Amino acid sequence: MIEKSICILWLFAVNFNFSQLHDFHYSRKNIRFAPQFQIAPLRSSGSTSDLVAPLANRFIMRGRSVPPTTSSAPPPPIRPFQVLEHVDRVPDNGETWHEGVLDLNSKLAVRLAWKPFEEDINERIENEWMWIPLKILSAEGQVVSGVLYDMKILAGTSNCSRYDVNTHLIQESNCVHFNGPERAIFKILISEKSTLWSPFIPDSSRIFSVLERKVSDFEDF
Repeated sequence: MIEKSICILWLFAVNFNFSQLHDFHYSRKNIRFAPQFQIAPLRSSGSTSDLVAPLANRFIMRGRSVPPTTSSAPPPPIRPFQVLEHVDRVPDNGETWHEGVLDLNSKLAVRLAWKPFEEDINERIENEWMWIPLKILSAEGQVVSGVLYDMKILAGTSNCSRYDVNTHLIQESNCVHFNGPERAIFKILISEKSTLWSPFIPDSSRIFSVLERKVSDFEDF
């Protein structure tokens, strides 16, 4: 009897297809076949679809990358601080005086532009923030018992306080002008004499400066 039962079980195992185990649904009452279902492939078979089903079971559109939208208008320029070039940074051409129109980028012109702000203008101001030269607008020299220079200079109030910085050290203190503070045009007369011209002439200079007019924010030079 036992040998007959073993033979029946062996025949049942040989004829049973184990690949259909997933089709069975077990319940307390009966055994029935469950409907089969399909798992979405990792890549779609259609040529017109760009969908991909990654392992995270989320669909991601694959196709041309869309560039980020950018504005056609260029960004507004960021203007840095403004200040006239320091004297020691300008190449020296050996010129100590000049008659006629000066080269506005020469070391002589730059030295003369800083001179009234170091020795005259900032010693007479009533506000806290000192003025510094921003640009030389015009400069001309005339020989009159020495050399008389007639200049117009665009200047602006700086970030240096007259309570903290010596007026003669505004270059060494790296005082600069930012957009926003006041700007103005100064008319300046500088009379110079030097022993470099003659050993019988002592070094001397006189400065006359006046604020000609204030400059609006929209004026460009």
